Amino acid sequence: MRRSARLANERFTQRILEQRLFFRLLPRIVKHIHGPGEISYAPDELIVLCVVRNGELYIKSFVDHYSALPVKHIVFLDNGSTDATVDLLREYDVTVLQAETRYRQQAMNLYLLNRFSRGRWGLLADIDEFFDYPFSDTLSLRNFMRYLNVNSYTAVLTQVLDIFSTHPLDELKIPIGSNLGDIYTHYDISSIRKTEYTWPGLEEKQIKWHFGGIRNDIFGTDSSLTKPALLFFGGEVKAFFSVHHVRGARIADVSCVLLHYPFAGSFRAKVEDALQTGSHAKAKWDYEGYWRVLRQDPHPVLASPSARRLAGLEELIDENFLVVSPQYLDWVQRHVRTD
Repeated sequence: MRRSARLANERFTQRILEQRLFFRLLPRIVKHIHGPGEISYAPDELIVLCVVRNGELYIKSFVDHYSALPVKHIVFLDNGSTDATVDLLREYDVTVLQAETRYRQQAMNLYLLNRFSRGRWGLLADIDEFFDYPFSDTLSLRNFMRYLNVNSYTAVLTQVLDIFSTHPLDELKIPIGSNLGDIYTHYDISSIRKTEYTWPGLEEKQIKWHFGGIRNDIFGTDSSLTKPALLFFGGEVKAFFSVHHVRGARIADVSCVLLHYPFAGSFRAKVEDALQTGSHAKAKWDYEGYWRVLRQDPHPVLASPSARRLAGLEELIDENFLVVSPQYLDWVQRHVRTD
């Protein structure tokens, strides 16, 4: 066996052993705070799974967005918040769990999938990520999920789109409860780098692996912007590998978007917290890049002449940021919503 293949197999085995140890420890780590502890939902329904830390500014916008889709339920796992996150979540019809011991986010995501979405669809979304799918104004969420089921897909690639304001970073003071979509309105995909998606399971080669974008322009962090956030977990599907990827999945021929609002509130405070707590250990070099720039310029301007106001997902399809197959387009045309 070649050395590279042997090392890959050893890393895979070690990851499985770590996961098994983690699940044995779970009863002593996570406690139930609010809402139902079990969620029953159909194959054509969707729940959202969110690991959150200090997300008070996002709570209302996040819950409003996913309720409007509408998803069946939202589960939050609080990972050591020191703000009003948990108190605010108690006001909504959601499930709130809390980790009594800090763990890395990927381990917590795996726990949520295993507990709530085994053999069903689950959407992994950070508190600053708002999911949407092509032609959601025409196709109901249930019919979108039915499309995935009819075609035996078990994962959907989502493209992260950073959304920002035209004001200098951290200049705006946003009250808790604000509608973030009304304040942060612009995007810039002019410098996104696209390559072939090399993880197995994707047959639609028009869907690409995205890197860079506005965060690379400003902070020099050439991060991956593509991840299978929507998963039918269980069976052959095994998460997570290399931060955001899965094995054993059949990946859909349509890509979706995670509207990403990382710059709401104090971005500097988030970066400092991440570096101090190690909560984003896998992305440590990203946060170090943010910090190098913020130490020199606390208020960089993100909007350049190539920035555009987001009007809808159709423009992202026209710009080839999102990809839809002829098969998906045919499904949309045959399942036009009437509500």
